[in-house]
Amino acid sequence: MVLVDVHVDPDLLVAYVPEENLLAPDGPNKGRFDHPYLSFLFYGMDAAGDFIPIKQLREKYNRPQHEVPPIDEDA
Repeated sequence: MVLVDVHVDPDLLVAYVPEENLLAPDGPNKGRFDHPYLSFLFYGMDAAGDFIPIKQLREKYNRPQHEVPPIDEDA
């Protein structure tokens, strides 16, 4: 199941997609992505532009907790 960008199709919020039809992008895609479920599934974005998942998603997909990297005071 994937979230659908509301700018692509405002009437379709969630879609089932066969895994073999999913393609990894060649590079990072940090463009605009709007969806009404983002605030329920993610805390926000980190400095790199990656979404920070809520605890339930981290547990479901066995992902580590998001941690802010320490500030290098020597720089």
